[in-house]
Amino acid sequence: MPIHRSLLLALPLLLQPLAARSQVFQEGQHALSVGYGVGSFISAINASFDGFTDVSTTTTGPIYFKYEYGITEDIGLGVNVAYGTNQWKYRYTSIDENGNDVFYTETTDRTHYSVLARLNFHFGNEEKFDPYMGFGMGYRNSMWSSDTDNPFGTSGVSLSGLFPLGMELTIGARYFFTDNIGLYAELGAAKTVVQGGLAVKF
Repeated sequence: MPIHRSLLLALPLLLQPLAARSQVFQEGQHALSVGYGVGSFISAINASFDGFTDVSTTTTGPIYFKYEYGITEDIGLGVNVAYGTNQWKYRYTSIDENGNDVFYTETTDRTHYSVLARLNFHFGNEEKFDPYMGFGMGYRNSMWSSDTDNPFGTSGVSLSGLFPLGMELTIGARYFFTDNIGLYAELGAAKTVVQGGLAVKF
């Protein structure tokens, strides 16, 4: 059999892994993700209040919004936005001007968010499974405020974060159940240790 004919017959087999890989993450591809995170420094603090009847905590998020564009078959560039809130309520006893015991409630609220540029490196070769490692850097902020129903207390105090630089480093993966819809999960140093949610590509 001529050599050139053997090469032609073998060419589809050689190209098959590349074709399968290009189906996972492609140059020019858009990817959107919406997720929720768990496991943070603040949540560890909240856990320390478990069992205290005079302290209650409420946490929302962080919620993650992600966009990525494939600049090559291996590298994606995008933006990550995260938003969350925390609230602490303390109930305590004081004495009024008549010497009677009175109960007051003090509330502390925290709102935090970040907007980071993100660079992802994709290294998978499966049809539906897309593992990657990513690094992000950008702006972050947190705003604190307090309020109390104690007429002699201090209300309306507001503070903002002093260090606005935010960074993250995570490893994660997307798994697609259809050609365009799947799930994602990430583990690493971000606003939370673990996050996951819905992933869409087009």
